[in-house]
Amino acid sequence: MTKKETAINLRKEGKTCGEIMDILNSPKSTVWSWIKSAVLTEEIKNKILEKAKEKCRKNILFYNTKVRPAEAAKIRSNWTKKGAEEIKNVSKNELKLIGSALYWAEGSSKNRNSLRFGNSNPLIIKTIIKFFKEICEIPEKKIGARIHLYPCIKQEEATNYWVEITGLPKVNFYPPQIQISRASRGKRPKNTLPFGTLHLTINNTEITSRVKGWIQGISEKI
Repeated sequence: MTKKETAINLRKEGKTCGEIMDILNSPKSTVWSWIKSAVLTEEIKNKILEKAKEKCRKNILFYNTKVRPAEAAKIRSNWTKKGAEEIKNVSKNELKLIGSALYWAEGSSKNRNSLRFGNSNPLIIKTIIKFFKEICEIPEKKIGARIHLYPCIKQEEATNYWVEITGLPKVNFYPPQIQISRASRGKRPKNTLPFGTLHLTINNTEITSRVKGWIQGISEKI
């Protein structure tokens, strides 16, 4: 039996052009020229049509779940890269504004004699540490740190992580606080906060008052 005859028989069995191409290892144009004149029953026509629809659905699903998200991610990445390139060197005054705004948003304003700041984002922690050291002129040994952990987090790994992020020596770290969030009721996913939350404390009345003054100044100038 020739390939053409085999192709026609496969078509009459309900095989699609693509399936026949794979079976006979032949190009699409050749297979189509073989099978286009095949006489098919309505049942076989419907069978082939359903296969075509299913393939179309799969292609659309693949595009929406794999291709489209990847394309969107690439576009977002390019926008992010462009935005990053727009930021040049950060001056000392700009760091003062950035750090003050960060403390305004994430720090504690209840304490009169100490600065207290907590966050789980390593980039935010790095920025506030730089603010404390370079703008507030706080000696490294005066910056206390405490990690708030959840039961699923390994203490040693979390400590090593935050030591690397902050650049602070381990002697600056108080014993961690282990807790279960009331909001999560113990159902928090293990990877939500893989290293817990870092809380920084600086006991200094003067600098606490000055930071509050910087925040007040920003609010008045906006």
